[in-house]
Amino acid sequence: MAERIPLPVPVEDFPLLNQAERPCYLDSAATSLKPEPVVQAIARFYRYENAPVHRGVYELSARATQRYEEARYTVAAFVGARAEGLVFTRSTTESLNLVARSWAEEYLKPGDEILVSPQEHHSNFLPWREAARRTGATLQIMPTLPDGRIDLPATLRMIGRRTKLVSVVHVSNVLGIANPVEEIFEAAHKVGAITVLDGAQSVPTRPVNVQEIGCDFLAFSGHKMLGPTGIGALVSRPELLEQMTPYQTGGGMIQKVTLTEAEYSHGVERFEAGTPNAAGAIGLAAACEYLNQIGMDNVAAYEKEWGLYAVEAIRKIPAIHLIGPPGDAEPETGLISLRMEGIHPHDLAALLDAQGVMCRAGHHCAMPLHELLGTGGVSLRASAYVYNTMEDADRLVDALQFAYHALQGHSSGSSIPQ
Repeated sequence: MAERIPLPVPVEDFPLLNQAERPCYLDSAATSLKPEPVVQAIARFYRYENAPVHRGVYELSARATQRYEEARYTVAAFVGARAEGLVFTRSTTESLNLVARSWAEEYLKPGDEILVSPQEHHSNFLPWREAARRTGATLQIMPTLPDGRIDLPATLRMIGRRTKLVSVVHVSNVLGIANPVEEIFEAAHKVGAITVLDGAQSVPTRPVNVQEIGCDFLAFSGHKMLGPTGIGALVSRPELLEQMTPYQTGGGMIQKVTLTEAEYSHGVERFEAGTPNAAGAIGLAAACEYLNQIGMDNVAAYEKEWGLYAVEAIRKIPAIHLIGPPGDAEPETGLISLRMEGIHPHDLAALLDAQGVMCRAGHHCAMPLHELLGTGGVSLRASAYVYNTMEDADRLVDALQFAYHALQGHSSGSSIPQ
């Protein structure tokens, strides 16, 4: 079936897809493909600009440092933040652990409460559980509706004078829908709590502005938004960083070290110990520039259009239980989670792979949510991005229908179609 809106990117930018038999890659929520401009930006740095950042006074090192700091400005602007508050990390996971160690464990005490949702990726759940264990604070869980969505009125009632930190995922990596983070954070700020946003799934797929959302910290990863692996960012108000103790110590984050004392740098430098991943930062900046050329409003619109098209057809397939989007909710992204009666998601993924459709099967690092939903702990997830055509949605639907008919034939004693 023909596309209803144009593909936002040229297929030629993605060599993996530009083949005679085009792969149907539907696992972008785990990691996205990388366009040629991003790959070229990284290669150009290694070929012509490679030198230690913040380490040398010679011209090549100064140029590498300038490129690294320019990348910081580009990435910060992408989410409406100030470069003085953006720390480059390895990933969303490291960013969240940084806040847990450097802010939560420094300021929380017994009787304080940390509030998270059952939707959280393990990376936005385990650091807070550890922080609660180490400080004596209590980890509280936001109430949810039966389909996994946050119960906003009940959650707002939970926020009180003991609430010191609220951390919530912006877009669930299982449900594929956004949470009412603005309302939650506004209530948290009224009681003086710090707010943390997991933007791993939202920053790649929609416009995100930290000023408009009202979060104190935002964490996201490069590899989910057309950038390289091994690079992420933590965005914060610069004054908050000054209140925090260093997460790691070593070279690059100090002003002075003697045999008896150490004086740490200020601002973002105090949280970037060791030789920084300059090539990764430059690659992430190139990904931001690539997405800016498309326009994040256009990215969001295409993601929703793709999701609507795919979900409408999937809901007609017998034996499928749609987990995300939940209930009768409309898709907001190209992320779809489901189970098919009579077949384990891992086996379903293998059947789809045999048809050339690549999806993820597992708990998606969201075991508490799967337990709450009673899914048996796992689901199949298909996640599209800007390079996935409507034909990819058709291929997903065809592969699911094949799996259903194969299962029906097997249960009736006939052979599975070849």
